[in-house]
Amino acid sequence: MTQLENTDYITLKRSVYGEYSRAYDEDRVRFVSGTALAERIDWALGPLQPGKNLLDLGCGSGRLLRQAVDRTGGKSVLTGLDLTPDMLALARSELGGDATLVEGNVAAGLPFKNQSFDLVTSLNLVQDLPANAVSSLFDGVYRLLRPGGTFRAVIPCMAERNQAAELFREMSQVRGAMDFRYADDLRRLLMGMPGFVGASAEFRPSTAAANAAKGSVRFTLFADILGDIKSLGLDPSQVQQGVIFFSGNRALGS
Repeated sequence: MTQLENTDYITLKRSVYGEYSRAYDEDRVRFVSGTALAERIDWALGPLQPGKNLLDLGCGSGRLLRQAVDRTGGKSVLTGLDLTPDMLALARSELGGDATLVEGNVAAGLPFKNQSFDLVTSLNLVQDLPANAVSSLFDGVYRLLRPGGTFRAVIPCMAERNQAAELFREMSQVRGAMDFRYADDLRRLLMGMPGFVGASAEFRPSTAAANAAKGSVRFTLFADILGDIKSLGLDPSQVQQGVIFFSGNRALGS
């Protein structure tokens, strides 16, 4: 069995996001604010027009897809892929029959036909993948895009390098299989992905770690990690996060 198909990885991710699903949309707003979340979704959906096909990777509760339905007026093929049955249950409740929802492990491949989507989006997905799956994800997305199509991804990362931030990274990997790369490292990785034209990778600050430290969320993974960092004599406020907004296109005629 390969690392990408490892049942331990899948079990851990489903457990983490099964727990998160109990207050998913509420906690997402608490982590990053409703305004920031709306801005991310609006940016990701920027290229979408009625009649164009969309695939949302790691679709979660279906909030992005719901906005896509509203934007396209039912004139587009909208598809969401997620690993966690609990998340897909939330999405089905949100979307009804307005989008096609597929359960699958992104790290093991994308089960869709070549050049079948005009826009592929992902919010908070890349950091959840094994390190050796990131390049194959981008290869797979490129394969799925129609000529002129766009991939837009919002990816959490670490803003500053220090001991507390490094511990946060290590604990997140062990407890949640989440790899929060440092912003410069992530930007270099993304901009080095082959095939995409017009690529950009913009860093923006995020309040996620700071809000998790307040302990006001029901999904306590990050609050628990920050508490453990504090118990080791380090300052959890030094754990500063951000997000990278990546956008890249498949060239016309390619």
